[in-house]
Formats: sequence, structure tokens, C-alpha cells
Amino acid sequence: MKTQDTFRRRLLVLVLLFAGVVQAQEGPRRIVSVNLCADQLLLRLAPERVIAITALSRRADLAPDPTLGADKPAIRGSAEEILALQPDLVVFGPFSAAATRSLIERLGLPVHTLPYVESLDALRDAIRTLGRLVHEPERAAALETRLDALARHFGEMTEKPAVLYYLQGGYSAGRGTWVGELIERSGGINAAERAGLIGHGDLPLERALAARPTRWWRTAYQNDTPTLGERLLAHPALRRQAGEPHWLPSWAITCAGPWSFEALERLR
Repeated sequence: MKTQDTFRRRLLVLVLLFAGVVQAQEGPRRIVSVNLCADQLLLRLAPERVIAITALSRRADLAPDPTLGADKPAIRGSAEEILALQPDLVVFGPFSAAATRSLIERLGLPVHTLPYVESLDALRDAIRTLGRLVHEPERAAALETRLDALARHFGEMTEKPAVLYYLQGGYSAGRGTWVGELIERSGGINAAERAGLIGHGDLPLERALAARPTRWWRTAYQNDTPTLGERLLAHPALRRQAGEPHWLPSWAITCAGPWSFEALERLR
């Protein structure tokens, strides 16, 4: 009897080991995303194996395509929700709740953290890494090819406009930001960088105007919600210098991707 029990246990171990090898070869089959940007990439790389995305991907003001993944459950990203789904891969964002991520890791579930992307090269790396992780290198390569084609589409302009990205309260994006990358790729000069701003931060109107912007971009903070910060954007000096604002969808800035360059078409 003991011999039979021992045989069964050994057989079970072999079966589990074989299942693990097969899964390792095929890649994760139950992927949970708890980050908006991860949602958007995973739904393009491995839509068949994504079993849950964030509720933010349902919002038309934040998601490039809110209908993408409409058949997936939308979660808030709590540990209880994640564990109930029994995933074999959980993808977090760089600013996801650290405590939740730590708990998931301690429980032994595979975790990947999508980096914060601020350049085209960083975006390419993120796509390749995620493609390898979910065993979809061909789809990743196709997405990267589309990205490069869109980025090249704009090319050089005869006269480079000085573009100011300016939001409520004087918030802007200077050197080393995704917004700056988009401005340069669209053939412009980042006025905030010219004004000396590095990264994201506040840019006083006087400094912004001293950079001589010839056009300015903005996004909606909250639709139909007036704020005190809006008063700065109504200053007549800004209109005289840079004209009326060109509206960029929030989702073009929130998450870097091919959709960001598609949004630029609206500004041409």
C-alpha cells in the first residue's frame, strides 16, 4: 500500500512539473493588469490571456480606446480582487500601491512592473520586454513597427514652432518628458525646455512667455469642472503670444504608445 501511495505522490509531482514546464513554454495564461498603461499594451499583445484590467480603461478621457477589453472584468486593483482571479502574472505600474504589490510577491505570484515611460526608446524597450514576458514577440515587433512608422510620419517641418505644453496653475513638461518627445517628434521645439524646465513642474507665466511660444497645447484636467488654476490659462498675454490652445486628448499624455502619435494628427 505504501508503495502505491509513494508512486501516486511521485506521479503527481511529475504531472505538476510537466504542467509548469508547459506553462513556462507557452507563457502566462491568466494575466491581470492593475495599471492603465499596462492595460493598453497587454490588450494589444495578449488579449486572449488578459483576464482583468483596471476600471480606468473604461474611461474615454483616459483610455485611447475604451471599447478595447470591454469583455474583461474591470477591477480597482485590491489584493483581494487579484487573488480571487487566480492569475499566473500580475502587471503593475510604477506608481501602483506598493503594499499590494509586495503582498502579491510574498504570496509567490509572478509580478512585472511596467516602467514609467518618458521617451520613444524607453517605450520600445517596455514593449519588447512585455512581449517577451507574455511570449508574444511577434506582436510586440508589429506594435513597435507601427510605433516607429507613426513617429517617422511627421518628419521635419520647414519652420519649427515653439510649442508650450501648459496646464492649470502653470503646470508644464520640459526636458526628458514624454510630452517633450511628442513636441520634438511633431517637428516643434519644447518651449518649456527652452525656459529651463527639466521634467514636470510649475512654470511661471512670465518664464513661459519669455520662451516665445508660437503655439500651445493643453489637455482637460476634469471636463466641465472649473478650477482656480484655469484663470492663469485665460490670461490675454498667453493668447497674444501663442494664440488659442490646441487640445490634446489626455490619453495621449497619460500613457505613452502608438496612440499618442495618432493624437498628434488632430493638431496638424
